[in-house]
Amino acid sequence: MIHVDLKGTIKEFEAGVSAADVAKSIGMGLYKSACAAKVNGEVCDLRTALTEDCSLEILTFADEEGKQAFWHTAAHMMAQAIQRLYPEAHFGIGPSLEDGWYYDVGGVKPFTPDDFPAIEAEMKKIAKEDLPVEKKIITLEEGRAMFANQPYKLELLEEYAEKGWELSVYTQGDYTDLCAGPHLMSTGVVKAVKLRQATSAYWRGDSSKDRLCRVYGIAFPKASELE
Repeated sequence: MIHVDLKGTIKEFEAGVSAADVAKSIGMGLYKSACAAKVNGEVCDLRTALTEDCSLEILTFADEEGKQAFWHTAAHMMAQAIQRLYPEAHFGIGPSLEDGWYYDVGGVKPFTPDDFPAIEAEMKKIAKEDLPVEKKIITLEEGRAMFANQPYKLELLEEYAEKGWELSVYTQGDYTDLCAGPHLMSTGVVKAVKLRQATSAYWRGDSSKDRLCRVYGIAFPKASELE
């Protein structure tokens, strides 16, 4: 058994229990609104297994770090939607921001607001599919095979491996991304999405490199919050 400190309340659980299961034991309301967890002060996935005594905080959309995990997953959903609609697309990076996210996309003509409704519709379809988001640690060789047709991802993969960083990918249905996380448990939590603008950006901020299309978006757990 391990002891989990929940903001001053100590509870006992079997070793290996996930942060998500701890949230569920507290109440289904918390479990359904949970976006990420903080274990011993470090933000991580809800799927993280707790193997020893620790402090745990369940993060929701009301928490800044919970929002970041939510928007990071929404960024992956947008990339997945673009991949379905434009299979030739090449993906750069897609970080969460203070008010949403952006994703840099190459290999396609620059997007305009006229393209947004189709991408948003595909994102809503991905949300309805309620796809589990699964993390996997990979080797450099596995990554090279996974991202053989994604030059920007391959560049990042080689760089991360050279630095000795852990290589991890997140998969949701037919989409896999090179990413450190954290992410939501599934795509079904993202209920309302809106793409805001498209601009251009150089890959890695270097004007000697490819010019990509940077698409910005925002999402919320409830349609009323978007409105």
